[in-house]
Parts: sequence; C-alpha cells; structure tokens
Amino acid sequence: MKSIKKLKGVMVALLIVSLIVITACSGNQANNEPAPAPAPANNTDKEVEAIAEPAPTPKEPITLKVLMKDNAADFENTEVYKEIVKQTGVTMKIEKFDEKKFQVEMAGGDLPDIIQVPSKFIKELVEGNNIIPLDDLVQTNGPAILSKHYEKSVEYSKQFWSNNTGKLYVIPVQVGEGGFGFEQKVGFNVRWDYYKELGYPKISSTDDMINVLADMVKNHPTSPDGKKVYGVSLWNDWGTWGLTNTIGLMTGHRSNGFDSNTQKFYDMYTDTENSAIWDTADFLFKAKQKGILDPDAFIDKYGDVEAKAAKGTLLFAPATWPFESSNGEVLKQGPDKGFVTIPLDWGYTDVAGKTVAGWDGRQYAISKNAKDPQRAMDLINFLVSEEGSRLIGSGIQGVHWDIVDGKPQMKPETIKLASEGGDPWKLTGIGRANQQGLTDYTVLSDGGIVNLLNTPEVFATKLNSLNEDYIKHYGVTYPAEAYKKYVDEGKVTTLSDVPQDLFNALPKADDEIKNIGAKMTDLITKGIPSIVLSSKDEADYKVRQQALIDELKAAGSDRYFEWRVKGYEDTKAKYPNLY
Repeated sequence: MKSIKKLKGVMVALLIVSLIVITACSGNQANNEPAPAPAPANNTDKEVEAIAEPAPTPKEPITLKVLMKDNAADFENTEVYKEIVKQTGVTMKIEKFDEKKFQVEMAGGDLPDIIQVPSKFIKELVEGNNIIPLDDLVQTNGPAILSKHYEKSVEYSKQFWSNNTGKLYVIPVQVGEGGFGFEQKVGFNVRWDYYKELGYPKISSTDDMINVLADMVKNHPTSPDGKKVYGVSLWNDWGTWGLTNTIGLMTGHRSNGFDSNTQKFYDMYTDTENSAIWDTADFLFKAKQKGILDPDAFIDKYGDVEAKAAKGTLLFAPATWPFESSNGEVLKQGPDKGFVTIPLDWGYTDVAGKTVAGWDGRQYAISKNAKDPQRAMDLINFLVSEEGSRLIGSGIQGVHWDIVDGKPQMKPETIKLASEGGDPWKLTGIGRANQQGLTDYTVLSDGGIVNLLNTPEVFATKLNSLNEDYIKHYGVTYPAEAYKKYVDEGKVTTLSDVPQDLFNALPKADDEIKNIGAKMTDLITKGIPSIVLSSKDEADYKVRQQALIDELKAAGSDRYFEWRVKGYEDTKAKYPNLY
C-alpha cells in the first residue's frame, strides 16, 4: 500500500509539472516569443551540441566478400584495415581480382558481395542482373557519394558506365587531383649504390638500362647469402600487366596502344616500334642475351618478386613497390644503399592527372548476391568518403596523424616509420591499398590533402641518408623533384597528357571484339615467353617475332585496332570536353 501511495504521489507531481510547462508554452506562443532557453553552464555551443547528440549506435558485425584489384596481399593484417572494420563493423574478406575466375563467377551468377571491376565488363554485369542499381542506396546510405567531391563522377558513371540505362551502377575510385609525391615510384628502379659505383651512367634508351643492369650483376654476382643475382624478372599474376607495363610505363606506350608522347594510337600487337608489349619483349630478350634474366621471369608472381628483392637476388623492378619492404633493411648496410627510381629525361612517368572517372578497374559495385546491400553501401561510402580516404592514405587520426594548430599533420613518429620502411611501416597499412575514393592530392574540408605525407613540410623531414645522397646528386630538394624537373621542361609526359576520362568513356567491346581480344591475350601470353626464351640471337628473335605477328593478324588484330581507333575518334568528337 505504501508503494502504491508513493507512486500516486509521484504521478501527481509529474502531472503538475507538465501543466506548468504547457501553460508556459501557451503563454509564449500567445506573445509570439519563444521560451528562453536556460544558459549552459561552462559549455560552448559546440560542446552543448555534442552533448545533446546521441552517440551513434554501433552496427552489428558482418563479414562481406570484397573483390579488389591490385590490393596488397597482407592488407588485412594492417592497422588501417582494422580501423576500417572498427569504423564500419564490416570485416572484408578480400579476394584478389583474377579475370578468368571473375568471368566464370559472372557467368554462374556467383560473384562476391562487393566487386571492383574493369568497365569493359559493365555491359555484361548489367544485362545479366549481376549488379544492382545504387541510386536509392546512395540516397539512404551514401552521403559521401552525394558530396561535391563526387558530383561530376556520379554523373559520369550514370552516363558512361550504366549500359545506357542512366542509372548508377558503379562508384568511381581515385577521383580528384594528381601530383608528385615524395619519390617517383614507377620507373627504372635499381640499387642506388650500384648505380653510383658505375659513375652515374646516362640512360637514354632501354638498351642503356640493360647495359647498366648487366654491369651491376657483373660487379655483384651473388647475394649476401651466396645466391646468384639476376637483373630482371617480372610478375605474372596481374593479368598481362607485366608484359605491357614493365617497360611501357617508361616509354609512354600504353597498354591500350595509345602513345602519350605523340597522342596517337598504334597497333600494340603488330607495330613493333610503338608497342608496350614489344618494348617489354625486346627488353626481356636482351636481358636474356646478357645472362641477367631470371629463369623464372615468366612464372614469378608479385610475392616472388618481393621475396627475391628481400633476399638480394634481383636488381630491377618497374616500380618501388616490391622493394619497399626490404629497402629499410638494405639501408642498414650503408647510408647510400637501397633502391631508387633513376630519373629519365625522355619518355613517360606515371604521375596521376586530374580525373572524374578515377582509375578504371577499381570502381565499386554491389552484386545481386550481397547478403546485406545496405551494409555493403555503408562500407563503400566509408571507403570513398573524406574520412575513409584520409584513413587509407594517411592512417588513423590520433595514431598516425592529428590536428595541430588547426591543420592536419603527420606525426613525427609516422614520418620516421615511412622513412625507415620495412615491416613496421608496412604493418601500418598506410598507402597499401590505393582503394580510397579520393586521390592523394584532393583537398579535404579540414584544409589538408588526403595523403599527408605528400606535403613540403613532410618532405623536408622525411629524408633519410639514401634520399639525401640522391637529391644532392640531382640538385633537388626531394627525390621526385628530379623527375618533376623534366616534366616541367616538357621532356617527359605524365597521365596529365593522357585523356583518361575519354578512355573510360569509349564504347565497350561487343562479342566479336571481345573474342578477338581474348585471342590476342592468349597469343601474347604464350608467344612472348617462347620468343624471349627460345631465340638464339637477334636474327632468330626477328623471325619468331614476325611469326607471332602473323598469328596475331590472322586472329584479327587489324580489326581490333580499327575498332579501337574508331571508338576513340567518335567519342572524342562527341564529347570534346573529355579530351
């Protein structure tokens, strides 16, 4: 009874308070004046807002299969990956893109939850109902995709990557501004101390590259543990990347036949003087003739190249990537020891240009098999957002970078890790995925760029003894400036000289062209290794080369080239603003 009486008393008291509040509100409305709010005690407006706003409810953990292109094999063990899981509640079971496997899964309707896929497959994906339209999901779960950063990219995707439906099927990745970083990653990457030992020989051609590598192998024939050293290999688990880009990314002959130097298309299968494929084949053959080609060059995978770099049995790669993990250990052997990219005053260097389409092959789509499309969109939204892009490009706020005097800045200890390289740096995950929505140089709302390592302030503090020796020789203030100088002088082209958005808008291949393309890929994948390894001398090489060219022509290379050029010219005329 006492409890009931007490409860009644409480209810009466609450009723009286409610009546007083209602009366007060009525009185204020009658006077057209709002009721005065109580002044906050020792709190700013922002603090009050933060206090009043309820904390977001953590979402239930979920695991989604994500098909990614060119991701680091160990990305799932990094701090950045773990932070993505923490922020989104989504554990990504990452699968690496393999074109043949992808086509089988697409045909069987067995694709993972989220996919990154080249635009050439969008027509099939849409017509086969393998991916879902994202228009509604973006409105409910994609606020970052509705931001100003993505306005033009979304329209581009609807116009060119929707199979003429006008719907949004894929979210572009790596959109925004381009620029030089601290060091130039793609190019003729070799041991600096060995190059210095040779007297800094000028490199004016791929023949010069071979001669330099041969001299290095001659001077250093074995690794520290006594294994034979080779000058050249390539990785073969990125499709035809190794057969095209190993040298094409230096000459300017692109894998689609476009020449960044002349701004023209050439038949990359049959024009031996203007082809990324034949640039690489010639380079590999000459390396074999000099005795510096790794016998496993045509079966090595990326991980094998990394392992050989770590063991000291390989002296060249077309980029710094395979050497990044081992460079820190090599530097411990001496102040000028390690791998660097030698600046060339000719050809092309792979520096990003401005783009709204982003990097083709990395755009995100959600498959019809997604067990939770909303959570899939939540993950994509985070990865392409300012927050997600900064996380992938610069690491975790408060751990790797923070706001200092109102500006985002890398922490000194992070810069030190980046300078030293090795496993501790690799395990941060910074820059290990390149899967962020916004490019490294896109300016975010806090005034800083995505990749906070790419600022003059950081460049000045990031120099290690190897970098200092390098920039002293070239008379620059940071390593990439040695290449930037040649670009500024007009001697070297970059992605700014390549109409990326126009390429991504080109008509997609029909069944006839796709079949021809598949035949071309099969012929060069089998034919180039045979030519390189079997040719006895230059004359024999030319005979075998011509035999393969005859096969390529018989399989339809002329028709393929005609289709490519017509599509380019027609699209260029129809959309001149994309050039």
